[in-house]
Amino acid sequence: MIENFTQLLNEKTKKMGLRTAAFMADLLSISEDAAYRRIRNPQALRADEMIKIARELDIDLSQFSNTNSNMLTVEVKTLNFETYTSKDFFKELESRIDHCIFHPHSQITYGAKEIPFFYYMWFPKLAAFKNFIWQREFLKDPAFNKSIFEGTTERESQYIRLAEKYLKITSHEIWGYETLYSTLYQIQHYHESGLFKDEHTYREVLSQYDMLIDMVFQQAELGRKLNPYLPNYRGSRFKLYFTPMITVDNSIIFHSIKEKIAMICSPMSGVVVSDNAHWVYSTESWLETSKENGILLSKTGNLARQKLRKEFEDKKTLLGI
Repeated sequence: MIENFTQLLNEKTKKMGLRTAAFMADLLSISEDAAYRRIRNPQALRADEMIKIARELDIDLSQFSNTNSNMLTVEVKTLNFETYTSKDFFKELESRIDHCIFHPHSQITYGAKEIPFFYYMWFPKLAAFKNFIWQREFLKDPAFNKSIFEGTTERESQYIRLAEKYLKITSHEIWGYETLYSTLYQIQHYHESGLFKDEHTYREVLSQYDMLIDMVFQQAELGRKLNPYLPNYRGSRFKLYFTPMITVDNSIIFHSIKEKIAMICSPMSGVVVSDNAHWVYSTESWLETSKENGILLSKTGNLARQKLRKEFEDKKTLLGI
């Protein structure tokens, strides 16, 4: 049924007085030749590209899913502060993690636009800051509109169990510059805008972000996941890749011996969960392409890790933080 997507796309752009190829090229930041290839062969459309087009043209993606009642097909959920909140999202994420833990030899492949959600949960002040941004900037919760970030006195994040469970599953993560820098930009912006309660709160958040980056780079060196509070703990196998390719959203494949589930998510576009062949294949293909065009930072990638770490410190100096 994926072929019907481009048919509906053509109908909508025609009503708008636009050429479909030109519309796609502009929206997806690709050439018109690349847009024509996607129009002629809808299977070439990546899942994140379909989400972006659907959001722009108000298209219900669930109508293009497999109709087999035994399949999850496609679920599209828009993040907001009322009907599908961040709590609902983390609950769904945890259910996918639990499924992987239940089935031995499962693996998660994570294309990260931002730092993977699980890592924030180790650091309560950083986790509270990221949650504050979600509520204020993306979910548009009016309770946060005129608030400043006051920090937290909690000694652990309410979702720390997500971080603990993530330790148990073999994972490949693909990071880019935006993954590494986006939280730095957020911390800098909130500091310059006077949205931290005080300098101490700002420094605590920044310090915990440094701790997070230290932990992930150490994981890459060892090839194992780590618990920052248990120095001798070694979790499941871990590989970290760095890619120059741009990741539109956070794209995750949960791969168990039973099935593959694709989850594409971001605060802006919401969450898409699917076991539909096209969604899984297009997401998985994009992640594999990013790995192939990237650099392995784990174990043997010592020089690449050092270079990226220096770039991170240089970025902090440039931003004055």
